[in-house]
Amino acid sequence: MASELEAAADLCSARPVATPRLRVRALGCVPYAEALALQETMVSARMAGEEDDQLLLLEHPPVYTLGRGADVADLCGAPDRLGVAVFRVGRGGGATFHGPGQLVGYPIVRLSAAGRDVHRYVRALEAALIDTCGLFGVAAHAPAGQTGVWVGDRKIASIGIGVRRGVAFHGVALNVSTDLSYFAHIVPCRGAGRAVTSLHQLLESPPSVATAGAVFAEYLGDRLGPVRA
Repeated sequence: MASELEAAADLCSARPVATPRLRVRALGCVPYAEALALQETMVSARMAGEEDDQLLLLEHPPVYTLGRGADVADLCGAPDRLGVAVFRVGRGGGATFHGPGQLVGYPIVRLSAAGRDVHRYVRALEAALIDTCGLFGVAAHAPAGQTGVWVGDRKIASIGIGVRRGVAFHGVALNVSTDLSYFAHIVPCRGAGRAVTSLHQLLESPPSVATAGAVFAEYLGDRLGPVRA
């Protein structure tokens, strides 16, 4: 496993990384508003056929977000109490937290390529997250009727996507070494009392966010298959 993880770290450190399936860009820690603006630019370019499928790998400073139709009451006043910014955005899902130590992946991909549809795409995201956890020795699963990835009864990764004219954006968040206390102040992902976990909490020697990101990028590229415009 050590050699695989070293190779993964090398992959993630190259900016950008070109693969036959996804062009991967490791961006470090990016304010949420900047990441939203970058996604908008990339979605427009992908719709116009000016860019191939891409994957942004990054972290965010602490921020709460609300998906389409999410109830602001699920934030329980946490943004004001904690001094954390909040955004309502065009993804599916409820309220969640992003912060340092969490791997955020934003694939900008055309779903019509290679016969993709929204359901199959979400399942591919879940499978890539499960494969990533599995490489580090964590047995994760995606329960029927739920969106996201769990270890036992604790959620380790969330998924929330948007689709515009056949191009998917937003994406996934995997807790690597996230400060999980921020989740305790809200009702995460429309599930009162839902517990969360992280690779750091489960492993004696957890990977870095960069290494986890590189591994996820490889697995997601395999799951999506070759790009066809």
